[in-house]
Amino acid sequence: MKKYELLYGRIRDRISKGSLAAGERMPSVREEAELSGVSINTVIKAYELLMDEGYVRSRERGGFYVRKGGAAPYEGGIGTAGPTPEICFARAKETGERLDQLYERLLHIDASFASAAPDLDILPVRELRRISRELTTSWMEYGYVEGDLPLRRRIALDREDWDGPTVADDIVVTNGSTEGLSLILRALLEPGDRVILESPTYMNYFRQLAPLNAEICEIPVGDDGIDLDMLEAELRKRPAKMILAQPNVQNPTGITMPDAAKKALAGLAERYGAFLVQDDVYGDLSFGAVRPANLSSFSDSPLILQVSSYSKSIAPGLRIGWIRSPRYAARLTEEKLRLSMDAPRFSQSLLAEYVGSQSHRRHLRTIGKALQRRLDEYIARLSEILPAGSFVRRPSGGCLLWINYPGGTDGARIFERAAERGLIAAPGALFSASPQYDHCIRLNGGMKLTAERSRTLDLLAG
Repeated sequence: MKKYELLYGRIRDRISKGSLAAGERMPSVREEAELSGVSINTVIKAYELLMDEGYVRSRERGGFYVRKGGAAPYEGGIGTAGPTPEICFARAKETGERLDQLYERLLHIDASFASAAPDLDILPVRELRRISRELTTSWMEYGYVEGDLPLRRRIALDREDWDGPTVADDIVVTNGSTEGLSLILRALLEPGDRVILESPTYMNYFRQLAPLNAEICEIPVGDDGIDLDMLEAELRKRPAKMILAQPNVQNPTGITMPDAAKKALAGLAERYGAFLVQDDVYGDLSFGAVRPANLSSFSDSPLILQVSSYSKSIAPGLRIGWIRSPRYAARLTEEKLRLSMDAPRFSQSLLAEYVGSQSHRRHLRTIGKALQRRLDEYIARLSEILPAGSFVRRPSGGCLLWINYPGGTDGARIFERAAERGLIAAPGALFSASPQYDHCIRLNGGMKLTAERSRTLDLLAG
């Protein structure tokens, strides 16, 4: 056992036995090094592990403190999950029109309410600035519809461990993941086709499906992701043209499906002949020791497509996403030619130098730990203010918290009150065609929990 692990164990025992009380300030790094007879680096590693495990939290320029109640209350979040939501059926056009009206009202309250990316302070700004200064002027010329070859090669190589065998020709670069999904829907669906979504799910899916007036079936998400028994029962009753899922760090719940469930999901789609589209924009922000695998690593079915982007993990403003589809890449490229020609060449050139580099891998480790600490701080604070009967699941990655208030709570009212004070949140009504999440809100916990923001969280008391 390494020195920092031994020190971690000793401090953890002191916290568990009450020698270090909840809320008590820990010795500084230098003080602990002198007390324990170890190096400063050893103490830093031990403190980082204590924060990762939820025993300790840090305050900006304020040292380290024992969490109130230790790690246990925060292992799985706050409270207990309620009953499984019901299956919901709807028409995308009607749902899209309703959500457009709600969107318009919310935008007047807070134009940033839909933001679901981490704060800029933990993004690789310095490294991207360095690379940008060294780029040649080739990015000033017109590019290729399918994306620049150097970036497509980088994406294919970087993601092969969790995507399965991938080559550059399988990749189509897009203007973010929103355009990527739009290309898939336009290329593969016909008006009125049946599409299965998770429930709750990413709000923008409804708006993208509205022009096709797709028939929507929402299948509830449980502890292990989309309910596979309910899904198969629905597919038996009536086939669907497409299943749209987020098996890794689902938005808004933060759930990641176990590998066995992913394999079963891929098998169901193949058995019933449905396109299976994986939205993987948060997969790189998983908190696990190993980055979770994607659906394509469990099946080589041509019906499996993946859409992702670097907007959440590297920089939102780069507007670079991609589609992985060995079978349909050429068709999707033709669709992109009709829609937007190519993606920003400067962003492509920048990412071709950065993606898969040692700096990129180090950044993903760093941002994952930073987001985990931030969400733990938010959960700890929320546990002090949310009303009895509330439920917040500790997410498996990303920067979002899905807050379930007791039934009858008006999530939209809470959102409006919080948005006026700068909290980035979205009401639960946006995440389903049904009203069964009206008592929920989605909170962006990727922002640093400053003293002012911590006080503002009091507005979420219900």
